[in-house]
Amino acid sequence: MMMLMPGLPDLPTLIAEVDSRAVGGGALDRIAAAERVADELNGLGTRLIGYFVEQARAEGVSWSEIGTHLGISRQAAQQRYAPPRFQLTVSDLVNAGALVRLTGRTRDALARAEGHAARLDNATVDPQHLLLAILDDTDTLAIQALDRLDVDRDALRAALTAAAAPSTSGAAGPLPLGAAARRVLETATTQALKLSHNYVGTEHLLLGLTHTQRDTVAQVLANHGATRDRTRDAVRDTLNAYLQGR
Repeated sequence: MMMLMPGLPDLPTLIAEVDSRAVGGGALDRIAAAERVADELNGLGTRLIGYFVEQARAEGVSWSEIGTHLGISRQAAQQRYAPPRFQLTVSDLVNAGALVRLTGRTRDALARAEGHAARLDNATVDPQHLLLAILDDTDTLAIQALDRLDVDRDALRAALTAAAAPSTSGAAGPLPLGAAARRVLETATTQALKLSHNYVGTEHLLLGLTHTQRDTVAQVLANHGATRDRTRDAVRDTLNAYLQGR
């Protein structure tokens, strides 16, 4: 008998869910409800695999390798698991408890980033949208750090908007976080921990953007004077000044 991982719904739980959906119905109604539940579970399972396929692609794994591993052709793997259908939205991450360390301002920035992606007709939320969102709120430590570096914020915004080329397939509804944006969030958390902080603020998000290798946004920041090392020093100086002024 297959053992389920803790936290996954077992058969009695699923039966109870079916019964709740078919209250007052007959045997065929219960079968129909069971089919709907099974379809939802199958869809969720496919999305789970697709999420990790998308991560593998971001790490350089080829579609041929993925197809071979899954026992299907390269073309079939692309058609079944092509992003952004399987990427997670900000709401998904919030509901999963993955963003508990983020401050309110940082969460607000993520919401604004999704708005920028939609406005620019992009299919996913990417690093340039995160930085545009940071620039929207001028009362943050991230902005203070950029000001310490004498960054021309208007010029930076213009460069970011130019870099965010419209997609040919903008999506309706909540937009998923692209792989690069997720890496920024992961790096931001790492940078916060390195500073012995138990929260992720906009200043850490800014550090995450400068640490993303081979990313257009990191290069745009560097071109405007916010290199990785200079930004790190500016963030530390800003934090020290903030603590001294409390």
